[in-house]
Amino acid sequence: MSDMPFEKGRRVVNQTVSLRAPAKVNLHLEVLRQRHDGYHEIETIFQAVTLFDTVAVTLEEAWPGGEPEILVQVTPAKSAPTDETNLCWQAARHFCKTQRVSGRILIALTKEIPSSAGLGGGSSDAAAVLVACDRLFNTGLEPSQLEKLGSPLGADVPFFIRGGTAMGRGIGDVLTALPPVNSGQFLIVKPDLDLKTPDVYANIKMGLTVNSSKANIGVMKSILSRFPQKTWPGFNRLEDAVLPQQPFLQRLVHQLQEVAPVAMLSGSGSAVVAVFEDGHPLDELVDEFQSAGLYVRVVRPHAKGVEVGGGSRP
Repeated sequence: MSDMPFEKGRRVVNQTVSLRAPAKVNLHLEVLRQRHDGYHEIETIFQAVTLFDTVAVTLEEAWPGGEPEILVQVTPAKSAPTDETNLCWQAARHFCKTQRVSGRILIALTKEIPSSAGLGGGSSDAAAVLVACDRLFNTGLEPSQLEKLGSPLGADVPFFIRGGTAMGRGIGDVLTALPPVNSGQFLIVKPDLDLKTPDVYANIKMGLTVNSSKANIGVMKSILSRFPQKTWPGFNRLEDAVLPQQPFLQRLVHQLQEVAPVAMLSGSGSAVVAVFEDGHPLDELVDEFQSAGLYVRVVRPHAKGVEVGGGSRP
């Protein structure tokens, strides 16, 4: 980019990086304790899945330092905010401030991952913006540096830089790679119900987790290669806070647990994920939920995080 014309410290760039930003589901989520800063220590297993938002980031013009100009466009309209409350907007500004670069940045976001669902769509979009900005500004950051950069934006932003299958500790931002999940059909069902993560954690009764143990993780690692199976020991502790208050969600989880080897709330909800063995017929179940007006997708495990150009990294 160094040969582009300069005018009063500015240079026209007009380059675009397009990315796919995957959703995630939680195959296990234990709440260990509440920290002094109000956040909760957790232990979770993240799994990226083949449900994607599309993020196209254009650097129209670059200049040395100062506030960037950031414009966010969202499709479908109103599926996500377009102002500074959008994590994409925050990611672009955060990148510019920390890397001491600036410019006019256009972010075109096409949403397929529903919001307030526990699927991490906003965090994945933010991770995509960081990856795009690294390329557009030619800053050459390593994935580990991008993970660290993403942590202040959201606890699961680092995971979406890495993707695949990973254990998350701390507030979910301390990652350890796990044996990849390569099989299974992931049925995601979401009612027209939005749950806010802070509200869910506020309703957790920590007395329920006094005797929780980290030893289960070792067991899980040894059987991930055979996932999914009925003996999977993972669970979602946040169900204790959510399901008693949401009878419809409770019925949905129980219904799926009767027919799937693994079924639970994803993250803080309101999406529920059920994992079936490959080849298991799902058309009848999908039709039933769609007829009831629910958001329904059948997806596969995704071995990566955000992807430039919809698949390959040049």
